[in-house]
Amino acid sequence: THHRPLFEEKDWTIYNDVNQKFADEIVSECDKERPFILVQDYHFTLLPKFIKERRSDAVVGLFWHIPWPNPEAFQVCPWKREILNGMLGADFIGFHLQSYCNNFLDTVNSLLPVRIDWDRFAVLHENSATVVKPFPIGVQPWVERQTLQEDEFLKRSLKYREEYELKHIRLVVSVDRLDYTKGIPERLGAIDRFFDTNSKFKEKIIFIQLAAPSRVHIPAYRELVKEIDETTDQINWKHRSRGWNPILLLKDHHDAQTVYTFLRMADVCLVSSLSDGMNLVAKEFVAARESGDGVLILSEFAGAAREFQEALHINPHARADFAETIRIALEMHLDEQKRRMARMKAQVAENNVYRWAADLISEMAHSAEEKPNEKKIQTELR
Repeated sequence: THHRPLFEEKDWTIYNDVNQKFADEIVSECDKERPFILVQDYHFTLLPKFIKERRSDAVVGLFWHIPWPNPEAFQVCPWKREILNGMLGADFIGFHLQSYCNNFLDTVNSLLPVRIDWDRFAVLHENSATVVKPFPIGVQPWVERQTLQEDEFLKRSLKYREEYELKHIRLVVSVDRLDYTKGIPERLGAIDRFFDTNSKFKEKIIFIQLAAPSRVHIPAYRELVKEIDETTDQINWKHRSRGWNPILLLKDHHDAQTVYTFLRMADVCLVSSLSDGMNLVAKEFVAARESGDGVLILSEFAGAAREFQEALHINPHARADFAETIRIALEMHLDEQKRRMARMKAQVAENNVYRWAADLISEMAHSAEEKPNEKKIQTELR
């Protein structure tokens, strides 16, 4: 997102040390048989190279959960080449979307002396190759998580409606970590604009934000929480009437049962991320819609927007358009809701978390079978 990054040499030194510690532990766990290792996310960019330096026979995969930026954005990092070289220790690198793969390959191509095989989407470097592929992550079906039986759901939903005085009010629900990438202040601004231009909805709907505290030891995150609290209070004071507040902010580490209940109770789910590799809340909402209704409002900056063409897409920075989309969602005819939801539910069922995991494991097996031809790679690099 558009925040000025802060780079500290001491942070980079500690980052190196932590990656090395993990490499030490992983190698110590390996026996003589060929190890298969899957590395997850930006915490461990150096780990694939550290492992390969000590276990060249290892099959290493790296999955990246957040978006990969364009080369110009990534170039500001002082340790950009070290990060890329560390990641290229992996036999394959996975991203959620093909566009992230393309950005990564463009970045590598512009910063390192390597060759890109665009037919295979592979980076040829030294004596090996790293394949780059999209592996869009999915969710586990709610029914498998033993979340709630139907009678338990009804009991909980009634409890929440009484506890928070929701009565027969329609609900617009969001579920997020309290993170600056989730676009919560922008969402609050759109809600304020919505009530400014759609006063007929006052006392008829409530926006509920389930917010999980995140990284509270970091000052910037504490400032974000303060901003969200203050903005919520301002909007509630501005639009409240007769005991009704437009926004209900519930800050807690909500369990799966609570999240599921609110997603099923909701008429509309709001996902307005400023930047998101995929965003599983959008998929969780679709998976929770047992009756096949409901409307998903989804940021065009979330990876899930590529899969969910039937969602109502918004630019979270465009406040007036965002507010108008909320109105459209609340007034959408039930038949239209079900038509859109049916397509999204089919997508969630097909691309679930098991398919994602199976694709990663299959790629690891494929990497083990296809040992790169060193002479061929050296010839291609020359």
